[in-house]
Amino acid sequence: MTILRPLIIALIAAALLIAFTNAPGTFDDYAFITWAKFLNPHGPLAGYTQLSHATDLDYPPLGVTIMWAALKLGHLFQWPDLQSFKLPLILTSLAAPALAYTHTRAEKDALLLLLLITPFGLILGYTDVTYLPFLLAAFYLAAREIFWAAGLSLALCAFIKWQPIIFAPIFLLAAYRHTAPKNLAQVTLPTILFAAAILLLYNPATVIHVFLTATSDNEFSAQGVNLAWALSFIFELCHLQGLTFQPNGTITLLTTPSPAAAVNIAMTTLRYLFYAIFLAHLTLYAIGPKTKSAFLISATACACAQFTFNTGVHENHFFVTLIAAFTAWQSKTLDNFTFAATATIALLNPLFFYGFGDGFNFANLALIDPTFLLALAELLTYALIARQQFQTCAAKP
Repeated sequence: MTILRPLIIALIAAALLIAFTNAPGTFDDYAFITWAKFLNPHGPLAGYTQLSHATDLDYPPLGVTIMWAALKLGHLFQWPDLQSFKLPLILTSLAAPALAYTHTRAEKDALLLLLLITPFGLILGYTDVTYLPFLLAAFYLAAREIFWAAGLSLALCAFIKWQPIIFAPIFLLAAYRHTAPKNLAQVTLPTILFAAAILLLYNPATVIHVFLTATSDNEFSAQGVNLAWALSFIFELCHLQGLTFQPNGTITLLTTPSPAAAVNIAMTTLRYLFYAIFLAHLTLYAIGPKTKSAFLISATACACAQFTFNTGVHENHFFVTLIAAFTAWQSKTLDNFTFAATATIALLNPLFFYGFGDGFNFANLALIDPTFLLALAELLTYALIARQQFQTCAAKP
């Protein structure tokens, strides 16, 4: 009977690979393929700088290099571009559930994670899945207080895609709390050296420029169902140039600067609100117990706060919250319902906009747009996570 569960997971994984490897993904995938081909004449190092000059590049260097390497390898076997591009997503979609299983020895964890990440990776082609095994490793290592390796793994994630950098403050704070001050430099040194090596390899000025480009998004909400998305509907009702629905079902996103002063004020207010709430979550962890549960729920709260209150958030940026919530749920820190709600929102947000690669027709909607309802659900889910962090960190030892 022991062999049956792994066999079932393997069969399901094989079925998913066969079914969705050819899924068209989003239009971003074809832009990524174009980026990867652009590197060919220059190589991944010099090519990264050339690409940043030729395009509005906003992806970190290792992420672009992985795309380039995947296409080079695929072309050796004469695979089509899309299948070649998905090769890293396939490998990490298999490695992450295996890593989750080794952490808890629970087959259900591996199967659940496989099902959760399939829409992101195999179906829609989001490159977030590429860093997933390293992000899981970072959490597992930090929970075991192996902070030098956790920091190194988190840095690797951030140079594949920027979003995991949101965890850097909470990881550094955890290392500080669990490590003697005189040893903190030794703990952080491997991460610093790795980051310095990446910057030198890919040109520090280029990497910094690309990072600033990625963090200067002027969209109020870039299809992330959060507070800004919900406010956009209110602006539309008040005729303040919010969301614009076209007859063909497409949406024009709200951007700033806007002719409507209220939109610009809201944009600035939300950003400062996010900074304040994020700092509050860090402070609550700093004064709370030095436990694995406090660390994991605090990391989840920080990531969820960034998605909920920040501006320029995209639909796939909830992925880091999903993974933090998964590790908290694995450790029995996050309750079943809150994790289920987090996972559901993470899956529905991209599927509402892109379906299974064929889009979603907003022109056929009824009285209330479903993304507005999902945004309200996301706000309430954040409240549940924040409350659970408060209960965990305010508990008396």
